[in-house]
Amino acid sequence: MEINVIKKKAQYDWLDLIRGLAALAVFTGHLRIICYRDADPGSLDLWGKLTFFLTGFGHISVIIFFVLSGFLIIKSIHQSDLQKKWDTLNYAQNRFFRLWVVLIPALVFGLAFDKIGLHYWGDSLFYSNQWKYFFDQDLANKLSFDIFIGNAFFVQKILVPTLGSNGALWSLANEFWYYVIFPLCYFALKKNTILVYRIIFAVSAAGLLYFVGYQIAFNFAIWLMGGLSYIISLKLDRKYLNSTIAMLGTLTIFMIAVCMLRLKLYEGVFNNYTISILFALCIPFLTHTEMRSKILKRISAYFSNISYTLYLAHLPFIYLLTSIIDFQDEIWNKNTFWIFAGVTIATVLYSTAMYFLFERNTKYIRELCTIRYPNKLKNIPGVNTLVNWGLNFYRRIQN
Repeated sequence: MEINVIKKKAQYDWLDLIRGLAALAVFTGHLRIICYRDADPGSLDLWGKLTFFLTGFGHISVIIFFVLSGFLIIKSIHQSDLQKKWDTLNYAQNRFFRLWVVLIPALVFGLAFDKIGLHYWGDSLFYSNQWKYFFDQDLANKLSFDIFIGNAFFVQKILVPTLGSNGALWSLANEFWYYVIFPLCYFALKKNTILVYRIIFAVSAAGLLYFVGYQIAFNFAIWLMGGLSYIISLKLDRKYLNSTIAMLGTLTIFMIAVCMLRLKLYEGVFNNYTISILFALCIPFLTHTEMRSKILKRISAYFSNISYTLYLAHLPFIYLLTSIIDFQDEIWNKNTFWIFAGVTIATVLYSTAMYFLFERNTKYIRELCTIRYPNKLKNIPGVNTLVNWGLNFYRRIQN
């Protein structure tokens, strides 16, 4: 049975809020581990217990990011195909510019911060290689040009390590290869695709899954849960999706599972895949529920807008900043919480500035690179012939 395109525009305000909170959870989780050493819950006061608990959802947040990404990308690909608007070149450009406009500056700034930290604060806990989290070798050995290029082309944790102190980059490799592999799977399974192309697409997808390694391949199942959300949102009756009782019931079960995983209880039942499935079931309700508060909408939009930049940019910045102010691996103290809060605010402001400089201008940068410069390049002898040959081959593949 053919799935129809959604006619009613989905509400993404709640998804924006979740995306923003997830980015904050990853960042504050890293920051708390840097600033405070592990502590027995019995030795913490109530404020400390609350701080440690709320900053412990970083891993779960990455799972949520994967499912959200899968939902949005799978929905976009399927609807473009149904509307006969699918264009491989346009899809590739969208994905590359969406990732690179933030990634390249994050790599450059991160490299600079690490170099500065090693030079001026080399005796700090982090830069002196006494830190037990996030990387497995000397920082100085992870700042080479080949590692920079490998991260720029999304082969971190496949062929090269993550660049410098920016261990969060591991998930970006997952995202990129899922963007490549899913369309291959989609068109390989599509009935009206020419058989020879179906075989080529299927073999290519299998080859890429082998290339990226078992960990990224296994996590592909989590990303695909976003497709489950999309199918449910199309198949279920709108009256059911608008049901407050059904929505609250699903969200309650999801939150219970999140807390169970956070507390590491019944790990055989509550794991990454459980969370991904339950969150996938929540998305259809959230996209059919209006956010009525204008203030909450603005907050959601703000943190959603900076979420990608915050995720990619925060680690090198907070390592340098906490080294400068000598605030690493401290014993929990309620008074030092305000230093923790100050570093949090400083990092959010830094990420906001990075967002306005780069991510916000993604559309303009793409137009600059794909329209203006290619027109100038065509004047170079031989380039026009090469471009025409490439376009003719591309149109043959598309048809």
